[in-house]
Amino acid sequence: MNSFPEAKNRGLVRGCCAMLAAWAVSSGALATTAKDANAFQDTLDVPAIAQSKLAERSLIGIARAGDRLVAVGLRGLIMYTDDQGATWKQANVPVQSDLLAVQFADPHQGWAVGHDGVILHSADAGQTWTKQMDGRTAQAQARDYYEPLANGGDEAAAQALGVIDANYRSGPALPYLDVWFSDVAHGYVVGAFGNIMATHDGGKTWESWLLHIDNPDGLHLNSIRGINGRIYIAAEQGNVFRLEPGSQRFERIATGYTGSFFGIAGNARMLLAYGLRGTLYRSQDNGSTWAPVKSPSQATITAGTALPAAGFVLVNSAGQLLLGDDNADSFRMVSLDRYMRLTSVIPLHGSAVALTGLSGVIEQRLPSQ
Repeated sequence: MNSFPEAKNRGLVRGCCAMLAAWAVSSGALATTAKDANAFQDTLDVPAIAQSKLAERSLIGIARAGDRLVAVGLRGLIMYTDDQGATWKQANVPVQSDLLAVQFADPHQGWAVGHDGVILHSADAGQTWTKQMDGRTAQAQARDYYEPLANGGDEAAAQALGVIDANYRSGPALPYLDVWFSDVAHGYVVGAFGNIMATHDGGKTWESWLLHIDNPDGLHLNSIRGINGRIYIAAEQGNVFRLEPGSQRFERIATGYTGSFFGIAGNARMLLAYGLRGTLYRSQDNGSTWAPVKSPSQATITAGTALPAAGFVLVNSAGQLLLGDDNADSFRMVSLDRYMRLTSVIPLHGSAVALTGLSGVIEQRLPSQ
């Protein structure tokens, strides 16, 4: 049953995000008014417009808010369903920036992030959203924090200030690529060129964490996840970062891979990092050491998750779904009910998952392992 409608490489950001951004511009993503189609308005200053055929829109991320599903996509689109995808409603969103990731810390409190350094918050399970931060305010705040330290001779702060200046030289366009909250108070956002921020009060205030990560090259931080009591970041050049509780610092772990990881998933025994050209690496010691896993596809893996019962499910840019066993020893391809280029996946009830992609959102039943 289907109730859903059908490195320092400054060009590569995350999976298909650069491509999506190009599509957004070419299709007119810059905000305009009905009175004057030629008048420019910053996408950070105007609310998302109402859209039709929601379940067929290009979507990048999806999350659970209790029993509700909330999905995000281009031009500030956020939508939600309370009936497993039979019907969708559009949320009230204050920006038209492309949104790339969403996560809920509990059934009510959620955060979404995306282009222009935007961080959005919802306190009502995704129906309405407010802006907590954007690239303009983040730049000013970071400079206010690092500049006095740099002027006082703090070399690390001076380097961080240089990163801030480089990242915002062309304005507040750089995206946050992912968000993770351990609870309703403590959370992190990560993004292009090493951008990372943290909050300890539910996003009322955000602080730059450039001094809390071993990333002097400003590698893209593509994904962040809390797994089995630890927090990990998947990044460029085969790097995984792990937050060390004592030092409150993300330490770099080399995996032996030299390409980009776009995400990380895990269960109580296993971590699985995935990325370019179908690359898979797994760790059985909380990320300290890694080994490659054979993949049945060379298409870039864009998202993945551990299943509640057992196993892993991954999706890729070629519209393929990869189903793996609980130890991530092997993966096999599963035929989809409807083809589309896939961007995210979350478990549903029973043996089903929700998939988002460039053609919308679907529910997919999984075969038994």
